[in-house]
Amino acid sequence: MMFLKLAWLNIWRNGRRTMITVASVFFAVLLAITFRSVTDGVYENMIHNVVSYSSGYLQIHKKGYWDEQSIENSFEADEEFSKRLLDNPRVTGLMPRLETFALSSFADKTKGVMVLGIDPTSEEKVNQLNEKVVEGIYFESNSADQILIGSGLAEQLNAKVNDTLVLIGQGYHASSAAGKFNIVGILKLGSPELNSNVIYMPLKTSQYLHGAENRLTSLSIMLGKTSDLESSKEAIENVIDTEAYEVMTWKQMMPEMDQFIEADSSGHYIVIGILYIIISFGLFGTLLMMTFERNREFGILIAIGMKKHLLAYVIQLESIMISLMGCLMGVLGGILIVHLLTEYPVQFSGSLREVYEDYGFEPIIYFSGNIRIFIYQTLIVLVLATLLSLYPGFKVLRLRPVDAINS
Repeated sequence: MMFLKLAWLNIWRNGRRTMITVASVFFAVLLAITFRSVTDGVYENMIHNVVSYSSGYLQIHKKGYWDEQSIENSFEADEEFSKRLLDNPRVTGLMPRLETFALSSFADKTKGVMVLGIDPTSEEKVNQLNEKVVEGIYFESNSADQILIGSGLAEQLNAKVNDTLVLIGQGYHASSAAGKFNIVGILKLGSPELNSNVIYMPLKTSQYLHGAENRLTSLSIMLGKTSDLESSKEAIENVIDTEAYEVMTWKQMMPEMDQFIEADSSGHYIVIGILYIIISFGLFGTLLMMTFERNREFGILIAIGMKKHLLAYVIQLESIMISLMGCLMGVLGGILIVHLLTEYPVQFSGSLREVYEDYGFEPIIYFSGNIRIFIYQTLIVLVLATLLSLYPGFKVLRLRPVDAINS
């Protein structure tokens, strides 16, 4: 306790020097948290955009469906089954879907498409699909012949709102599935692939078209953006019949996107590694300045009888205290900035906005408020600061009092 009190008094003997060191640690933590928050936020939003309009974070389907994605491998919808899933606090929403493939035709153009039969109310509530309509309107109630198509598909077919699209495919039990549908809206989704291939229609309409009354090919499950996929998957498997059904994560269903994120993250790890090196040099510079300024003081203390190892211990405590203050201030500053930018994300405008939209991405930079970001980045900077603070102690152990006093 005596050494802690002595270290605390020492760091405020020169408040200006202490505040410079604290500021170095503060900006180090703030920069690390902000950088990691924006990279994680962009990835989380990209994943959310893709999975919410296609597979979901988790997907339940009949065993064998993923190997042979046919309407023949559909299952019967069960309300009790859905209620059991919603009892899980991690589950934020369920989206029943009937996914099939068909040939779409308009005028003299044809294209193979993915037809998603959806519950319009669930999609509006869970992933705000209605907000992605850039032309026309969202589904109206009690209308059986309405469809929404992706903007890329509309461009390829040269189709517009209120045009009639013909769909030809195969229904349940090899029945014929063909019909004419009115395009009531055009969607702009966050995935270029979906934009160019997807057609949404009400679930009841899709079931009737394919002769699959009350049947689903999958039940897409939405989770919080930062939920643990594997533990959530295990929790779902505990309440379903795993002999009849299979649960898959988005990483299993879309390995190419997972690999892209892993590869892109490697580049960010290099950048944040460089940032840590810069941070280390900044911290080391302030500690070096502190050591040289107090060289004569250390010499006098040793000359009047203070043990070198005890003096080194006190200096180590001083450095750790300063680092802790800087880290605490950095975390508080980081929480403030991340919270502000989470509530009001950065939105691009002008030509930069157009570039993002052309590639099918939202022109918005999102930030992640995951608690792990604050813990990990703070711990890394604190460890760096603690390791660098060994230098002043090392200098004290090798100090010659006479040389230090005369310096």
